[in-house]
Amino acid sequence: MELYKALGMRGGDVVAFVGAGGKSSAILRTVRELEEAGIGVLVAPTTKMLVGEAERVGPILTADGSTGEAGDELRAKVAGSLSERGAAFVGGALVSKNRIGGVEAGLIPALAPKDGVTLVEADGSRRRPLKGTADHEPALPEGVTLVVAVGGTRALGKIVGEEHVHRPEVFSQTTGAGPGHTITTHAFARALLAGFHNTPKSARRAALLTDVEPGRSMADASVIGRELWRGGVHKVVLTSLPGETPGHVWAL
Repeated sequence: MELYKALGMRGGDVVAFVGAGGKSSAILRTVRELEEAGIGVLVAPTTKMLVGEAERVGPILTADGSTGEAGDELRAKVAGSLSERGAAFVGGALVSKNRIGGVEAGLIPALAPKDGVTLVEADGSRRRPLKGTADHEPALPEGVTLVVAVGGTRALGKIVGEEHVHRPEVFSQTTGAGPGHTITTHAFARALLAGFHNTPKSARRAALLTDVEPGRSMADASVIGRELWRGGVHKVVLTSLPGETPGHVWAL
């Protein structure tokens, strides 16, 4: 199953990936699928992203300070990249030799291809499988139409702490699973639902559970899926990403 279809993406969508545990892997797979389908795709994170991942999309275009004539030039470059390659990447200034900064959320509507799909990594997690979502997060782009909350099932059964959870203190406040407690399916689902807290009412919602394999992890994912459904998220997708490439995809 193609991931972009399972998540319900369509032409003109601005899709924000939030949460933890495989956002970049999901974005890169979706880019390949959309290119193969002949659908133009723009990747424009609002948070930091690895340069190596950005380069897998295409040449890195820089949006730092892009207003006025500079903004017009950037839009032309994005259009050119979409025309030539079918994909474009726009980031901010380099923040280190390995990471590129995000773009201003308000810039994305002017760059988004009307008939294509814009993919936005809108949350940071320091490579942890789960996170506690702070009040100021995620950094959703203006005009977002679909928000995908991501969580890595490899965290299930592990202990709440820095090793497995980004911002464990916030995670504990949100889920009731305190420091040193085991991460349950209930806590997992509550953490993902918290990632939607500032999602516009007009935007669709979906959840993506990563690191899923046939057997126990799929059974746990089904339990999480039922909790998410009760929480108002009626599109739940499972994938073996990021541990397996290109990865399997299942829809609940």
